[in-house]
Parts: sequence; structure tokens; C-alpha cells
Amino acid sequence: MTRRPRRTAPALLVSLVLLALGALAATSAIQTLLGRTPVVSLDAVPSALSGVAWESPAVLIVAGVAALVGLVLLLAAILPGSSHVLPVGTAPATAGGTGEWGPWSGGGVETAGWHRNDLALRLRRRAATVEGITGATAKVRRRSVKVVARTHRATTDDLRQAVETALSSDLDTLGLTARPRLRVSVSSTRKER
Repeated sequence: MTRRPRRTAPALLVSLVLLALGALAATSAIQTLLGRTPVVSLDAVPSALSGVAWESPAVLIVAGVAALVGLVLLLAAILPGSSHVLPVGTAPATAGGTGEWGPWSGGGVETAGWHRNDLALRLRRRAATVEGITGATAKVRRRSVKVVARTHRATTDDLRQAVETALSSDLDTLGLTARPRLRVSVSSTRKER
């Protein structure tokens, strides 16, 4: 199970541009039907564009920008974003003793996972349970977890090892399909004199 972020920004951008163009065309058409002067004359646009040569720098620049924006929107829609969920692995289960497995067998498919924010919260709380640690921050990336623990003690060497051991055992019990690399640092809030 790999949940990817929704691509709302490109979809919102395209929909707003199309909405604005549609509203402008509808407004101009309604104004023309009512006999009023339209915001954008339907005859003015073709007559203004008829005098422009295809080779002119303005046309080439506008075409290049439109092509670049289209390519960026296309890549944003096609390429997957980073996953928000770290999947938990499951062992294959057989379907009715036939030796086959899949989503119909009731197991063997990754159907659970840890959201990055939830995993960071769990590791932060676990680090705070180590004796001598007053607080911690955790950042979960695609392949790594960085935890910074705080203490009032002057020496932090023993605490770093204790926090790393506690967090490593906690990560091992979660059953993640790809265990992220753990980086732990401990900072002292005590000012040296």
C-alpha cells in the first residue's frame, strides 16, 4: 500500500484558468445577445491576431511559455509524489488452501501503514520516555528518521545511545516493509559556564 498525495494544485490551476475563460466568453456572448458592448468583442480577437506573424518573437515566447506550463502540469499529474504512508509488511496468506494468494485471499497484501506524522509522534513520545530526556522532535522522511532529543544534563553521550536503542527496538516492532535509517542526536539545554 502506497498512498500518494493528491495533485490538487495543478488541477486547481487548470480549473481556474478554464473557469475564467469560460466566464469571459459567456459574459461576452450574453452582452452581444442583449445588444450591449461586450467586454471582449468576438470580432476584435480574430482581427487583432490576424496581423501577427507566426515567426514573431511575441508568438514564439507565448507558445514556449504555454508549452512549458503544459509540460509542468503533465509531469505533475504523471509523476508520483512522495508517499505519506510507510507500509507495514504482511506475510502471504493462501486462499482456501489452493496455494494462491492475493487481495481475494484475505491477506498477503499490504493493507496497513504508518502515516509519517503518526510515526513521528510515536517516536517523539518514545524518545521522551527515556530517563533524562525532557523532550524530542522527530522528522520522518522517505528513507530516514531524524530525532533530536533534549536534556538538562551536561553530558549527552550515554543518552544518545539509550535513545537510539529505544527507538531502534520500537522501529523493529512496527514491521515496516522498508525500515528507515535512524539518526539520533541529543542536545543539552544546560548552558556551560
